[in-house]
Amino acid sequence: MKNNIFFSTILAVVFLLLPLSLSAMEYQHTLEVRDMQFSWTIEEDQIHVELSAKTTGWVGIGFDPEKAMSGANIIIGAVKNGKFKIEDHYADRKRGHSNDEKLGGKNDVLDPSGTEVDGVTTISFSLPLNTGDTYDKPINPEGTTRIMLAYGAGKDSFRNRHPYRTVYEINLSTGENKKIK
Repeated sequence: MKNNIFFSTILAVVFLLLPLSLSAMEYQHTLEVRDMQFSWTIEEDQIHVELSAKTTGWVGIGFDPEKAMSGANIIIGAVKNGKFKIEDHYADRKRGHSNDEKLGGKNDVLDPSGTEVDGVTTISFSLPLNTGDTYDKPINPEGTTRIMLAYGAGKDSFRNRHPYRTVYEINLSTGENKKIK
């Protein structure tokens, strides 16, 4: 009986302390642009991302856009009433995008989360560098990758246009970057 009480007490203490020992991801690189922040870490075959903007609308990132946004793998997220929604999209036209799953692909977002605090929406997620999905290009951690950052104003609808959008060329391994648009 004493052993059961002792074991139960130790187990309870471990479970209480476990969340305190887990810390948020510390990202290797951060790019700050007009009311937005893109932070990332390349780890083995994944990229871990945190994206935030001063908005109560959506935030999004596009990997490797071609003309305007076409061809980009877009991850877009919003938080409403404390619940987050993050989707994997493909820019199937010059000025628009569709959900990968609706196109016949798959949602490749791993470990999604999101918050909205004091007018700032933040999403975080991981992606495989090469998903094998028809609607995702492989992300090259070496060399230069085009990254498109955008956010929507005030509405969580992913159909809502962005008041702000920018494009950078970034070396995801070193963090070196250059603004394109």
